[in-house]
Amino acid sequence: MNIKTKVLKWLVALTAGMIGASTAGAVGVLGTPVDGTIVSGVGVISGYHCTSKNIDVYIDGVSIGKAGAGTTLGGTLGVCGHTDTGYALLYNFNNLTNGQHTFTVYADGILFDSHTATTFQSGGMPWLSGKNVSYTMPNFPEVGQTATVQWAQSYQNFLITSISGTPTQTPTADLSSLVGSDSFVYTQSTTSGSGCAGLGISTGSSIDGLQASASANGSQLIFNLWGGGSYYTFTLNYQSGDATSGFNFSGTFRETPSGLSGTATALSLKKTNGSYSGFVSGTASNCTVGASMS
Repeated sequence: MNIKTKVLKWLVALTAGMIGASTAGAVGVLGTPVDGTIVSGVGVISGYHCTSKNIDVYIDGVSIGKAGAGTTLGGTLGVCGHTDTGYALLYNFNNLTNGQHTFTVYADGILFDSHTATTFQSGGMPWLSGKNVSYTMPNFPEVGQTATVQWAQSYQNFLITSISGTPTQTPTADLSSLVGSDSFVYTQSTTSGSGCAGLGISTGSSIDGLQASASANGSQLIFNLWGGGSYYTFTLNYQSGDATSGFNFSGTFRETPSGLSGTATALSLKKTNGSYSGFVSGTASNCTVGASMS
C-alpha cells in the first residue's frame, strides 16, 4: 500500500470518527408524548438532550415556549456521558382539538425530534371544573381486585385513589396430553333454546367421521372440530381437572364459514390412546348444543 493510499484511509477514518463524536454529542429525543399514542388532560412534553439546555417546543408548527432543562436522568449517562440532560414542559393537552397533532422540539434552533399523537379532551372541553366524581373498576389491575378512580381537576383526568381485594390466581395445568389430532364419532346429545330451529338444528342428529385437533398455550387450549363443510374453533381456558379424570374448560367458539360465535364449555375432555373423549357444548343465538365425543 503506497503512502498516498495510507494517508487517504487515515483521513477517511479520522473524519468518520469526528462525525460520530459530533453526532453523539448532539443526541436528543422527544420522550413524551409517545409517538402514535393518545394523550389527554394535564401532562408533560419531555425528553432529553445531551448538549443543549435551550429547548423550544412546538405544536403543529406553533411555539408554546421553552422547556425547563437540566434535570437529572440517570439513564442517559451511557449515551451522553452525564445525567443533567432532561427537559420538560407542563401542558394541558385538552387545549387542543380532538385529533392528531404534531409535537416538535428544537435545541438551539435546530430540530432534533418530532412525534405525532392524538389528543382527546378528557372533560369534553379545555378545562372542566366543579366535578366530584368517582367510579370503581372491577378486575383491575388484576382479576379479583377493584380499583377506585377519582376525577382530579388539577390533572383534568381520573386518578386511581385506591385498590382493594386480592388477585385471583389463574389455575394452571399441563395440557400436553390433549395436544394432537384424532378422528371420531361426534354425537349430538342435547339441544335447547328458542333459537335452535332458526339455525336448522334438531335433537338427536349425529355426524360420523369428524376430525379434531388441539394445541395448548399455557392454560389455554385451542380445540378445532371440522367436517360436513363446517370448521369450529374453540378457545378454551382451563378451569379444573387433570389428564386422568379429564380437563374442564370454559371459553368461546367460532364457526367457519358462517361466522357464528358464542360461549363454550368442555367437560371431562381427555385423550386416551390417541382418541378424544368428553363433552363439548356451545351457546349462540339462543341455542345451546351439547355433544359427546367417543
